[in-house]
Amino acid sequence: MNLVFLNSFERKAEQERVAAAQVSITEQGGEWQVAWTEKTEDGGALSDIWYEGMHWGEMMQQFRNRLQNKRSEGFAALVDLSGESAMPGGKARTLQLLHYYSEANGRDELFQALRLWRNEQAGKEGKSPFILASNRMLRMISAFVPHTIEELRQIPGFGEYKTNLYGEPLLAITAAYERTTTFPLDWVAEQVDPIAFEDWMRQQWDLRARSEAERRETKTKLLEGISQGLGLAELHQTLKLPARELLSRIEELDKEGYDVDPIIEQVLIARPQQEIDEAWRAFGELGDRFLKPVVKRLYGAEGETAGAQLEKTYEWLRLLRLRFRHHAAALAAVAAASADHASALQPKTEQSA
Repeated sequence: MNLVFLNSFERKAEQERVAAAQVSITEQGGEWQVAWTEKTEDGGALSDIWYEGMHWGEMMQQFRNRLQNKRSEGFAALVDLSGESAMPGGKARTLQLLHYYSEANGRDELFQALRLWRNEQAGKEGKSPFILASNRMLRMISAFVPHTIEELRQIPGFGEYKTNLYGEPLLAITAAYERTTTFPLDWVAEQVDPIAFEDWMRQQWDLRARSEAERRETKTKLLEGISQGLGLAELHQTLKLPARELLSRIEELDKEGYDVDPIIEQVLIARPQQEIDEAWRAFGELGDRFLKPVVKRLYGAEGETAGAQLEKTYEWLRLLRLRFRHHAAALAAVAAASADHASALQPKTEQSA
């Protein structure tokens, strides 16, 4: 069972006593449960199930309505809530305030210019654009428009490392835009409507919880599909995931220790053994971090312009890389065990001599 949400509540009772309770949201196999558990005077607990079912929207509506009833009875959350989601404090709260303000006040023209720079720079470096900067970070720049390195470093996510790398080109873009606000950004909290901010926080919590639930459901279906011997095409049709995302999910399962060898075997069985052997040797000689050098080794420079066929090549190479890494890890473990054994024998050898 997955615990999705938990918070504690208290209410002042008679004779200066305190009534304590907890509300929880759990999920198992796609079925949701919302429970209110209240402690009794004898140390026991009484649970009231507010919802059991498969529908997210119905669950959240019931959760909100029943929670509002408990608040009207005098129960207060030990962790302050914005609707249902825990309100962050300190730096986390400041980050959310900046995020909220920038969503409402970002300049779209500047944001698009920043995205264009990011995507071009990522292409030059061979990285994912979001490694350079997330959309949220760029949106904040478009809202607050920093003009100096010191101001840029006040945008969350832009520390010394990133500003040293990208500060100059970013500021060259923002220099063309005037601003009406100032740095530092401590004025933002006073400009934000607290009620609107709480509503936004509730929406963020809903989106995050729904995304997590969908991800868990997809994970369950993916594991079932792999165990049933489905291939990539069938998994793609079942899960409605883009090919790259599907491969990423399989890699995540592998990292978590799940057996994904059936899908690896399913894909590799369609490849010529000579091609697999050549790729295996390339991983050993070139390393397994990047696939592009391996593709060049196998197919030459023209392999990079093979379009859809290139995507298929990357698919089976990503899966073969998982098997290669398992093999390399097993060899390393054997080598480490042999070294430990030799080290343990060393004092005995010296003593007998």
